[in-house]
Amino acid sequence: MRAKETFSICVFAVLAIAGLAPPAIEGSPPEIQGLTVADPPTLAPGDTWIIRYSDGTRAKRKFLKEENGILVFEVSQASPRGGVSQGLLHLNRDLATVRMVDTSGAELQRFDPHSLGLQFPLVVGKEWQSRCQRFDEGRDAGTFVGIYRVVGMESVTVPAGTFRTFRVEGQTYEVKTPEKRWRFVHWYAPKVRMEVRLQTMEPDGSPTEFDLSEFIPGGSPSSFGQHSHAFLGVWEGHWKENILATRLTVERIEGDIAIAVYWRGAYIFPGLQKPSQQRVEGKFVDEKTLRFEVWDDANDRWAEATYALADDGTLTGTWKSGDIVITAVLKKEP
Repeated sequence: MRAKETFSICVFAVLAIAGLAPPAIEGSPPEIQGLTVADPPTLAPGDTWIIRYSDGTRAKRKFLKEENGILVFEVSQASPRGGVSQGLLHLNRDLATVRMVDTSGAELQRFDPHSLGLQFPLVVGKEWQSRCQRFDEGRDAGTFVGIYRVVGMESVTVPAGTFRTFRVEGQTYEVKTPEKRWRFVHWYAPKVRMEVRLQTMEPDGSPTEFDLSEFIPGGSPSSFGQHSHAFLGVWEGHWKENILATRLTVERIEGDIAIAVYWRGAYIFPGLQKPSQQRVEGKFVDEKTLRFEVWDDANDRWAEATYALADDGTLTGTWKSGDIVITAVLKKEP
């Protein structure tokens, strides 16, 4: 069962459901002092999680409200090829999926009673087994069984920082084909009220991994918003070191976050490379510096693009991917 195939906008939310898993990691996880129990998380409206996947997909989850014990989230997903999808996600207090709907309210996926995954409180050594039925657009997609265990505690470093986590390992299968197993590892961090890393491996051996890129608590004040609107608009230039055209369209700014379209462009010489664009969200480092995580599709890895506003009104761009560093000067369109 592939979560991306069943509901593309909820990659972040549903990798934990009946059917995904990572390679087992040998060795006993180190114990972390001072953290022994993780209770169900308490969320605040506006809490936002941004994650990145190992294939270049980027997802966002924003908590809206709680209704009759169900947590309602606004979710979106952007692929490195420019595709964007949006919808609503309904979870229970264990962060298990109850259902997913598109922007029109049409139900795309539902679980009875809920999807498989974490079960709070989390304590090292706790084990549990769960069972659920899945429906895709109203059609019965099978009955799944999951077996889980909190194997220990680990300190995990992801783009969002270093966190103390509960490591939960498990496997799931569909009752009609128990020989096909999905295996996974969750790293749940109480500090950010969500998994900061999830590794999965499907029965055919194909892996998927996500890392938390950023957590934005609800109601976070803006530090640079009043000075950042000079970035709004369309900026064009080229990366000097490889003669690659570039464009950055900053569509709107919300607090310290900028929503933009990053356009890698094509070589000046026609026909050598097709253009590529990604919808991205960047964060202001200070009032004159904006930073994005972008997907380097040439090398299949995440890269960082930083733009600094110069005194002459241009943007100085720096792109880093592994050991590769290139620079550009971008001018704003009138």
